[in-house]
Amino acid sequence: MELLQLKYFQTIAKTQHISKAAEILHIAQPSLSQTLKRLESEVGTELFDRVGKNIILNDVGKIFLKYVNEIFSSIDNALLEIKTHQSIEDKSVTIFVQAASLILTNLLKEIKKADDSINFKIFQNTSIDALENGDLLISSSYKKPNNSSSQILLEESLVVAIPKTHILASKKNIQLHHLYNESFISLNNNSNLFKIISHYCSKQNFEPKISTFVDTPSIMRDLLNLNLGIAFIPEISWKDFSSESIVTRKLSDFNMKRYITLSWNENKYLTPSVLLCKDIIISYFTKYNSLY
Repeated sequence: MELLQLKYFQTIAKTQHISKAAEILHIAQPSLSQTLKRLESEVGTELFDRVGKNIILNDVGKIFLKYVNEIFSSIDNALLEIKTHQSIEDKSVTIFVQAASLILTNLLKEIKKADDSINFKIFQNTSIDALENGDLLISSSYKKPNNSSSQILLEESLVVAIPKTHILASKKNIQLHHLYNESFISLNNNSNLFKIISHYCSKQNFEPKISTFVDTPSIMRDLLNLNLGIAFIPEISWKDFSSESIVTRKLSDFNMKRYITLSWNENKYLTPSVLLCKDIIISYFTKYNSLY
């Protein structure tokens, strides 16, 4: 059993399509099919179910893929650790940011103060598997993480952002039923924040009437300033979101909150640069929490 066979299998498993995998690997489809057959012969069983022209990873294949991924992860970790040992560490750090983007600039400033040679790769609003392809993930959820490779950075409530010219802005006691006929502005439906809001609203059998989806908080703020709707926003991490023309109100009868977390891949070797970024992010939020 050769590493090349395993790499081919891994690619087929990700695409679950021989032609697409062959294209990615830059080899002929018949050659890839033959390689897969030889691998299945060595394993002693089929790894995919054939359904017409499609192939689907079966239960045995899923087991095999888990260990193949571990093999390649171990090789990657070994190469990273060797470079660190030889003092030729890759100083780039890949961070996926799915929450707290308004604080991101300050975080990067703090890291640069500690080590100006670190280079960042920052990804937002992406469907890429963050912990497989990156080093650190800042995300949010309505649930607390329950694993040793995540740490809560911040717990905060969600509030309603309202243009000052809106009739609701004058109310001090806003309840959920006051929002039933309102138009909402929301981050896109792939965002952590949208999923959190949807979770809580569904528990109350309430579906906000979303008139506009946006990609960034800054666009949301611009639309709120134009009095084009209201929005649910995080209370603390978006504290600088409000302007002279926007007010925030807590719902008196309905509480929503989210947890911002920092996560890393426990099976991946963390370089000194990644560890430094991890420690600074945690330290920054510890100080940030003490202010609120």
